[in-house]
Amino acid sequence: MKEVDILAFIYVAYPIFAITVLFSQALLLLLIFKNQTKLLRTMRIYLLNICAAQVVTIIAGFLTQCRMVPNQTTVAFVCTGVCTRLGRNTCFLIHLLRDASSMVALFAIVHVFYYRYKILSHQKLSSTQILRNFIIVHLPAVFCAICQFINPSHHNAIVLETRALHPTYLFESQSVFGFSALKSPAVKASTIIFTFVLFLNPLAALIYRNKIWVLLNEYEEYNSPRIKHAKSMITGLTIQTLIPSVCFVPLIVQFFLTQYSETGVLILEYFNSFLVILPTLIDPILSIVFVIPFRRMFFKYLLAVRQCRFSFSKLSDDDIMSKGGNGYSSVRAASRKT
Repeated sequence: MKEVDILAFIYVAYPIFAITVLFSQALLLLLIFKNQTKLLRTMRIYLLNICAAQVVTIIAGFLTQCRMVPNQTTVAFVCTGVCTRLGRNTCFLIHLLRDASSMVALFAIVHVFYYRYKILSHQKLSSTQILRNFIIVHLPAVFCAICQFINPSHHNAIVLETRALHPTYLFESQSVFGFSALKSPAVKASTIIFTFVLFLNPLAALIYRNKIWVLLNEYEEYNSPRIKHAKSMITGLTIQTLIPSVCFVPLIVQFFLTQYSETGVLILEYFNSFLVILPTLIDPILSIVFVIPFRRMFFKYLLAVRQCRFSFSKLSDDDIMSKGGNGYSSVRAASRKT
């Protein structure tokens, strides 16, 4: 598949994907604020943290639309988004924001596990402890962003090596940024943290999941619907923690493939640029499916919309203009009957 054809697809797919993600995130935010279940009210701030991080991720991803191109001594990021009109430095900063918000979302999901375990263990958290935990959740992302920001980035060297190893690639020099010192302490530190986050994050979530499951089984004899709701939500959160690790596997394969074969796989590079932000679409869907109060409210809204459309479909033009021309009253009367 030629790069021109891939770019033509990207120009259409990215806006559609971004709009779909923003719509699903907006729907989830609506359900979070509208739902008055006691369990979810206390967790609202934690769920909002995940949503906010993922909204930042998708917006930054859409603005940059960058893909990683690993070279032999450098790593290039080639952007095709609107940030290229503002220069490569702007693309670089927005890319840092995307990576940081993605990492925050990963930690925020595990943070929900931690909070649920504390509540079920009857360990009330003070305001100071809650604030401290939120700071800890954001610290790794901030540290990795600083490491990437201070890492040497010789633009000419990055562009020259990228053109030498990938002469058929289509890109402008001002749409490329990257790192030219792959063995620097900053790169090693951010790589180690990223690896820990990617693989230990799901492990930590599974550990808390098992602890929570044990506590929920102790209360299961009461046959409370809240127990079933909690188990369903924990199942959804567990899947959410596993998805990023799965999405980043092709990216790791691409990196080592380039390092040892000295050739790039163009379609894989573009495919990975989507995989990195794919959790922003999957996570709100999983939240609506596995959080039972959200799911019930979602179907309630769907039913209300369907009934409203059915009410309008039953009205003829004469019905609408009847009763002294008061069509609004006719519409309201028909909607009440349904």
